[in-house]
Amino acid sequence: MKNLKRIESTVTIIAFSLFFITNDTIELSAAKTKSENKKNYIVSSNHIDKIEKKYGLSNSLNKSSQEDLKEKNLVSVHITENEAEELEMKSNIQYIEEDMIVKASNSENSFHKKREKKIHKNNSKIEWNMQMIRHTKRIKKTHNKIKIAVLDSGVDYGNDIDLAESISLVPGEEEMSPLFIDGTGHGNSVAGLIAAIDNKDGITGVNPNAEIYSIRVLDDNNCSPVSRVIEGIYLAIERNVNIINMSFGLDSYSRALEKAVQDASDRGILIIAAAGNTADKGVQFPAAFNKVMAVGSVDKNGELAHDSAIGKEIEIVAPGELVRSTGALGDQLVASGTSLAAPQVAGLASLIWEKDISVSANFVRELIKESANRYGIKEKYGYGLIDVEFAMNNYNLFKHNYDKDSSNEIPENQEKIICYDETGCVAGSWSSSVHGEFIPSENKNVKKGARFNDKEIHKEGNFSDNKPMWRYAGMRHNPWWHGYWKKIKQNLVKDYDVNYVASYIYLTKLANNISNYKNISRPSTLPSMVENEIKSDISYIPWSSSDALNKSNPTNGEKRAFVWGMALHSLADCFAHNTYITVNGKNYPISHDRKYPYADTITYKEERYQHAFLAVRSAMEKYKDSSHPNGTYTDFLPLSTATQYKMGGIVNFIYDVAGSSAATPFRNVHCSTK
Repeated sequence: MKNLKRIESTVTIIAFSLFFITNDTIELSAAKTKSENKKNYIVSSNHIDKIEKKYGLSNSLNKSSQEDLKEKNLVSVHITENEAEELEMKSNIQYIEEDMIVKASNSENSFHKKREKKIHKNNSKIEWNMQMIRHTKRIKKTHNKIKIAVLDSGVDYGNDIDLAESISLVPGEEEMSPLFIDGTGHGNSVAGLIAAIDNKDGITGVNPNAEIYSIRVLDDNNCSPVSRVIEGIYLAIERNVNIINMSFGLDSYSRALEKAVQDASDRGILIIAAAGNTADKGVQFPAAFNKVMAVGSVDKNGELAHDSAIGKEIEIVAPGELVRSTGALGDQLVASGTSLAAPQVAGLASLIWEKDISVSANFVRELIKESANRYGIKEKYGYGLIDVEFAMNNYNLFKHNYDKDSSNEIPENQEKIICYDETGCVAGSWSSSVHGEFIPSENKNVKKGARFNDKEIHKEGNFSDNKPMWRYAGMRHNPWWHGYWKKIKQNLVKDYDVNYVASYIYLTKLANNISNYKNISRPSTLPSMVENEIKSDISYIPWSSSDALNKSNPTNGEKRAFVWGMALHSLADCFAHNTYITVNGKNYPISHDRKYPYADTITYKEERYQHAFLAVRSAMEKYKDSSHPNGTYTDFLPLSTATQYKMGGIVNFIYDVAGSSAATPFRNVHCSTK
């Protein structure tokens, strides 16, 4: 076979020792395994439509992503190895390769002896990693916005980050709320290190001025097929970004991935990737490509982290061992790995670039390398530890020499490396056996609950339209879980409005009384049918599933957090699924389809998501209160200042819950259309 890697069947080898006697039976078994086991493959051809018609598409990409790949003469199909071999022999096939899975990554030049400045304990408000890379000054706002695509597990809107756009390429997540898009915390931590805002709340990123384009390719297991990464790269190209950050990797070479990286580089994009937490097993792809800056990780002593990848491709290093970053729902977390080192390099690149947007990606890349503190061998440290202050101080000299096409020399960086006995970032439950995973924040189970409402968990029963019905997903079938204003019939007699304000408050009440929720009475503003549906849904939560808490016997506190998260999802969805705009005196819903398909698009009437974020933050204060108060209508108060949109039924529903005076502030933003 020309390009396709042959994989020996370990199943057949094991079977031989147990069952088979002759070579003939072994070969038959191998052939059967080879023909029956299907995998996803990426195919490059000028006859994509014919291939799709014959084999069908894989389920690793959503429909729009497959269409985008077709424009590049690529398709992802789910076929056997025999079929892949047959395809590869056809003359109209450029190449075919397995659509492998990438996972998050949670000497030609001389070097000098390392000089240290040892600090016993970091008592500064500035994070230890920022001090190590010599970045302690506040960043002034600039008119040059550098656009950085973060291909990762997503970035939650409102998380102290200038989020220009949020897109999920993971199938089935087309309607996932941007407030809860990051399923693992990986993307939040990466984006936070690049660009968390300097507002004295949480950490501050290397460059708060940077504009983040979040492209979710990693799923809730921090994995992605290569085809989805490729789609993310081309999407970043379409958005005309300056920098792409990829904090994940795979061990095997992919021609299709290299082509996408090359196309991005040809468009003037600087590509930065985590080298991998693979130690001496080598640098992972895409970091190993020549067009990518491969970033390794150092610890609090400036020494290479014990699992940071080693190899000739390493270009630069940054702190990545127990680094504090942005967490979920206002939390911070401490994490480790080259995944955390790469975004600090991306942040420095954006600082350099915003001084003069006309310079090339190569200029930025070379200045980062030339200004680094080069105190270790290249296979481990590349050109050295990034140094923000040294790079910025020598910018003009480097640019002068670069423009004159000289040797680009600037003074050698021999600054002392700031090292620590104690950084102030403790490991908590972290241990070496799970190195690179995230320390659980106190809000992690709330976040899991907030994402759960969109999980397509089948509901039992026979339905008139013969279509599957989901127990929690779908705002029309489950309006109480999605802040949706809908009329329903109770006992097929009378129409009722589902009061989404009352639903939200009731959900928080059930969460606070989770050990006794079946005996909690409903408010008079909710029909008994809604009460029964909600309680039934809670009773069916699959606690031991990876979709929920992944624990067979969660505590009541963990259950409370989870159901509170489900309530927050309902609260936030009010600002997406139940909002209206006025055009020529008429009210139109902001929906998922037809004329105004922007319900979950943060850039469409962005004020909605600003208010949703504030509403969730208000609710989180109640969740954290030790007296366990329920949610209230006051969590909707940010809406009262809306100028870009209105909310359906809000005055009537708050009137029913809390009376006339409570409803008064919402009269200017009320929409009665339904």
